[in-house]
Amino acid sequence: MATLTVGGGRQVRYRRAGSGPPVVLVAAGGPGDFWQVHQVPALAAAGYEAITLELPEAAGPRDELTALLAESVELLGTGRCGLVGFSFGAQLVQGLLVHRPDLWTRAVLVATRGRPDPVGGALLSAERALHAAEVQPPPRYQAFFQAVLHLGPRTWEREGEILDWLDLFEAGARAGGVPAEPPGDQADQLAALRGVTGPVLVLGFQYDLVAPPRLGREVAEALPAGRYREIPDCGHYGCLERPGTVNEAIVGFLNAPAPR
Repeated sequence: MATLTVGGGRQVRYRRAGSGPPVVLVAAGGPGDFWQVHQVPALAAAGYEAITLELPEAAGPRDELTALLAESVELLGTGRCGLVGFSFGAQLVQGLLVHRPDLWTRAVLVATRGRPDPVGGALLSAERALHAAEVQPPPRYQAFFQAVLHLGPRTWEREGEILDWLDLFEAGARAGGVPAEPPGDQADQLAALRGVTGPVLVLGFQYDLVAPPRLGREVAEALPAGRYREIPDCGHYGCLERPGTVNEAIVGFLNAPAPR
């Protein structure tokens, strides 16, 4: 894994796979190597160069992290590229759509939101309170909480599969130590997105508790060239629960003829 030095000394790790038109994938939060198992191979097989970025884990204001993302894309030397963002990473990509139209050609926003909502605000407040208390819940408890929050009910019905997920989350909790402070803020981006003219696909997940589908639909409706698609039978980690459907949506959108 290579690194970029941005923001006066902060390190951004990245990986490149495949060859062809570049697509930069951003996931701030989520399991390690979020894109590597499913989305990177699909993009490489479709004739794209998939570049995954791992922004610094330390939280910061959204504008600061968006600036780090923009500088990272510039340093990659790709020229204008496709962008794919997940969750808070998608919100950072939204900042690029507004402020840096010179960096991108088209974008996919996965499990995103454009404004605060009461439930999301309560979750963010609870996570920050946990971090401030410097409490380290047992890894097994963290794993169960992560599974409840991020996976859809159909995954819970597959008993062997959900046990594998719990093992994965527990291993991640043991490796990660004290949960990090959640990044960013809950600023409203919808008004600014109304000035974005490039093509954007928003993907929502039917049972997403973190970024409810209605909030993603609002983002698509705010974008002049936005479109929305909802993936059924999955939660916030729909990229991992329904990878074939998600990959088909992303690649199909990237392959679509440019709008006239």
